[in-house]
Amino acid sequence: MGSLALPSNFATLDWVIVGVYLSLSVCVGLFANRYIHSTKAYLVGGGRSGVALNVATYIGTALGLVTLMYASIDAFSHGFAYVTLALLGLLTGLVLGLTGLVVGPLRRLNLLTIPEYFEHRYSRRVRVVGGSICALAGILNMGLFPKMGATFITYATGLHQVNEPETMVNLITSLLLLLVLIYTVLGGMVSVIITDFVQFMVLTLGMGLGVWYCLAHEQLGWETMLSAMATHRGERMFNPVAPGGYGWVWLCFNFLVLLVAGFCWAPEASRALTARDESTARRTFLFASTGMFVRLAVPALWGVAAFTLVSQNAELTAYFFPNGLAGNADHAEQAMPATLGAIVPTGVLGLLVAGLLAAFMSTHDSYLLCWSSVISRDVIGPLSRRKRLDREEIRDTRWSVVCIGAFLMFWGIWYKLPNSVWNYMAVSGTIYLSGAGVALLGGIYWRGASTAGAWAALLAGLLAIVGLFLDPINAWLVNRQWPPLTGPVVGLFNYAFCAAVFVLFSWWFPDSDRNDERERTSVTGLYEEAADG
Repeated sequence: MGSLALPSNFATLDWVIVGVYLSLSVCVGLFANRYIHSTKAYLVGGGRSGVALNVATYIGTALGLVTLMYASIDAFSHGFAYVTLALLGLLTGLVLGLTGLVVGPLRRLNLLTIPEYFEHRYSRRVRVVGGSICALAGILNMGLFPKMGATFITYATGLHQVNEPETMVNLITSLLLLLVLIYTVLGGMVSVIITDFVQFMVLTLGMGLGVWYCLAHEQLGWETMLSAMATHRGERMFNPVAPGGYGWVWLCFNFLVLLVAGFCWAPEASRALTARDESTARRTFLFASTGMFVRLAVPALWGVAAFTLVSQNAELTAYFFPNGLAGNADHAEQAMPATLGAIVPTGVLGLLVAGLLAAFMSTHDSYLLCWSSVISRDVIGPLSRRKRLDREEIRDTRWSVVCIGAFLMFWGIWYKLPNSVWNYMAVSGTIYLSGAGVALLGGIYWRGASTAGAWAALLAGLLAIVGLFLDPINAWLVNRQWPPLTGPVVGLFNYAFCAAVFVLFSWWFPDSDRNDERERTSVTGLYEEAADG
């Protein structure tokens, strides 16, 4: 198989820059802990974020190091066609911001978590089930986050040449997780908001530097990258629906994922809950839409730059494309970080790595806090059947953060990296998004939505788990001469299936006996008013 022979410019000065930045981040957690006096402060930062702060933290959350990695991995193999996903992100942000779809009504309710809505509209048991599935999907979704971040650090800094690469990746995974756990447990959403805002600024600088060196490097540049993709990979690198490209199913599936995630996926949707008011929530999604484009377009450019550099070196070509540049890529996750490490000079590389570590941390803290708060408030809380004290909820949330971190350590090391990390992200998210998104939309905009329909949709969403284990399933299908499944096919089917069972079960089993009719009517009326206005 061989090893990657691409030296990095990362030196002692760069380690100093990164070390200073990480130390300051831990201090933020210690500082923020002084201002945590209630559950609302710990989970949503008091619910008083303005537009600028909310936009910065929203983009900071969505723009994690795992985002940069999975975008560059796909672009390394699919070229500029991957930018289509960035355009879909822009479009869904505009839709949510201009229409206020779901996010406006949610902010009016002053909720702390998304599954809380299910108790308002349906029942306490639906909230517990929704919270459990939300946490399951979320934790599985971020299962590859630590390993992706550690892979970037290992190959961007040249540590893969110091020791066995897999050992270094696992060691760095452990250290990064420990760091994020410390300041997330201590500071809650206050530390998340503060660090996300600072990290957004550092990350912007880092990404700008990365783009500059890709375009200015003597072996790269815009024209050279266009030519390399066209010559070696063909039309499918520019047209997502060309033969051999992504295809229409991929486009439709990912549009649904990005749209529903905006108002239903806890880390992103929580920005509607932290906003000062409904207008702030809507403007957050509107103004952040360009950031949703940039977060995928920039790493896609880095992936194309990595392919261009590889195509000019016979040894690198043999390592990454053993069957030729027109074939499938091996070790694609190593290409982008190794390329940046080779083309960005010492000193500047430290700033770039610090910025991308900012991306790693801003995503992890928000995700950890979101899933742990769902476990605490939407599973443990309703099951306890009594009003818990703020200190009890904060304690349970913190313990949940630690338990999730322990799982991530195991899953990140055990689970084999798929060919497309983005497909893994989209499919694992669909476990929750397909059912919960349907139940949320239906509950807000359809008076006939019933508790049975919500149950059916949420449980049907679990079928998406099949998409995470397609290798053995496809082996069985191919042996019987049946066509193999893909993640987007499974995911798109799941959305349609959840919508169908939600409607059918709501018709067959309407909510005829409502003990809390007054609350349900007032909540539904609020949503209908928001939908009309």
